[in-house]
Amino acid sequence: MKKFIQFIIIFTFYSCSEDTKLLESRIEEQARKNGVEISASEIKETAAYLKSWGKEDFYQEAIDEFLEQDLLDFPDDINVLFTGSSSIRFWNSLEEDMEPLKVLNRGFGGAHISHVNFHFNDVVRRYDPEAIVFFCGTNDITALKTPMETVKDFKMFRDKVRNELPNVHIFVIGIKPSPAREYIEKEEMEYNKLISNMAEADDLLTFIDIWDSMLTQDGKRMPELFIEDGLHINAAGYKIWTKLVREKLEPLFNL
Repeated sequence: MKKFIQFIIIFTFYSCSEDTKLLESRIEEQARKNGVEISASEIKETAAYLKSWGKEDFYQEAIDEFLEQDLLDFPDDINVLFTGSSSIRFWNSLEEDMEPLKVLNRGFGGAHISHVNFHFNDVVRRYDPEAIVFFCGTNDITALKTPMETVKDFKMFRDKVRNELPNVHIFVIGIKPSPAREYIEKEEMEYNKLISNMAEADDLLTFIDIWDSMLTQDGKRMPELFIEDGLHINAAGYKIWTKLVREKLEPLFNL
């Protein structure tokens, strides 16, 4: 199977609500943009696979593990809840990086924003945090949702926070310039811009722009900030994230 198709299948999951023909059309168009030949059968196979893995409860097992952990030792008095996809989940130094704040990591799988919304009560609401740091959306775009569709899902997340956790500040880490996803740079930057514009008009929403800080002086992506897959960041990448996130949290918590 073509490299393009393999990449999408490994790292993305598509919303089951998406019309199959529209999804197939988007797969074909993305392949064309990247100069990849794809047969009709491969398009259908990929669309079916993505729809299956895009079910809202796909990560239920991971959520159940969180709930089991809570039964043993419920995390009270959380200052900042970190949630979203795998770049949050793999932030193993998070507690140390955010000291003296009491933080909780509730990132899971290769989540889409719709997955976080579906599990909102179990990964956000129940912990009653003072603030939320959110990173998600790149999987959505890689799975061929448009930036506007992805932002629409984020607005649903924001509204859930507003309704269930009034006055809780949301800090959104922008999509990062992953070497493995350079082919969707335009869409990712559009998403970042849309979220940044939202934040400018919302006192309880802050956009954390990490894009330029993860580029060389001449604007090139930096593989040395990522693990071998070119998608997930390593310790050097998290060092950059730590600095930028702490700078934004500082006014709220007097760090």
